[in-house]
Amino acid sequence: MHFTTTLLKNKIIFLLLSWTLVQGFLLWHNGMVTGFEASKYIDEANYYLRYGNFTSANYHLYSTQIFLIALAIKFRLGFTVIVVLQLLLNLLATYMFYKLTVSFFAKPFFAIAATFFFIVNIPYQVYNSFLFTESVFYSLTIIYSSYLLRLKGITIKNVLALLLFIALLSITRPTGILFFAATAVYLFCKFLNKKNAAYLILLFLSSIVMFLIIINIMLQAGGSLDFMLPFKKENIICGVNTVSHSSIKTFETGNSLQGIIYYVFKNGHQFINLCWLKTAAFFGMLRNYYSLFHNIFLVIFFYPFYILSFPGIGKKIKDKRIIYFISIIFLFWITTLLTCDDWHNRFILTITPFLFLLGFAAFSNKLYSEKENTNVDA
Repeated sequence: MHFTTTLLKNKIIFLLLSWTLVQGFLLWHNGMVTGFEASKYIDEANYYLRYGNFTSANYHLYSTQIFLIALAIKFRLGFTVIVVLQLLLNLLATYMFYKLTVSFFAKPFFAIAATFFFIVNIPYQVYNSFLFTESVFYSLTIIYSSYLLRLKGITIKNVLALLLFIALLSITRPTGILFFAATAVYLFCKFLNKKNAAYLILLFLSSIVMFLIIINIMLQAGGSLDFMLPFKKENIICGVNTVSHSSIKTFETGNSLQGIIYYVFKNGHQFINLCWLKTAAFFGMLRNYYSLFHNIFLVIFFYPFYILSFPGIGKKIKDKRIIYFISIIFLFWITTLLTCDDWHNRFILTITPFLFLLGFAAFSNKLYSEKENTNVDA
């Protein structure tokens, strides 16, 4: 009891100290990582500075990180400045996540606990010193979600702010566009009433049509984004072929919504089998190339939140933010089924903060009350 009371009084100091220790350790352990996937963004930044465009159109969907690297190169700032920026952005995301938890939980202790798990989520936090797209993307998704989920009304101003933010997410990583669909569903369910029903239904349907059009355009970006390849090579993990070739029926323009739909209906048996294997890889997170200790850590750290999420949803079923959390989880899962899972679980790591919120909601003593604070005050 004394520890809990002290923790509540010094919550900001405790969380800031935890964040500093975790980030300091990871920076000391990993240093600044400019190899692996970062090398292609560095090469692309150099190419852009020299020729004024990208080697392939698909790099527009990763251009936030590429432009940051290009600026660092052009003005001779060094890559350290990018790592510092990523850490500051992560610190802001941590603060915004805490503000969201405060509005989501009736008891402050659970807000602190959920934020602490967000901070010590090592697989998630490790990218802050990597020149990958993940660090900026992870932080932006939390900042965006915190802003969205604490809105208490729809205005032209905040709708424009949301659209601009989603555009930024979508050029940081392609999966950023998924937040557009989740946002449309959440706003429709949150603010639908008799007075503005016709307006919101029209806005919702228009948003879904726009989402599908944008997805179709992104599918045809070219470069390494070959959405039929995971099916042809039966990739469970991206880039890891399980067959040398596959005689599947595909549409002439496979990289399109029409092509994917055609594949699903013409190759149902293979698709269902791959869906099962990708689901196991996505939610299971375990890899045969991880150490035993690493796999045990993943089970102990993440699996309890899968279990707790179900009673958590039940406890908070009337809170419309649950719809947003479920939508994001569902969309990232479906996207994995239609493509492949990441080598290091980076796709599911995006949604782990929302799993923490759903998991800790299981400890709520009562069902959600509409009296909670939903003001945007940060």
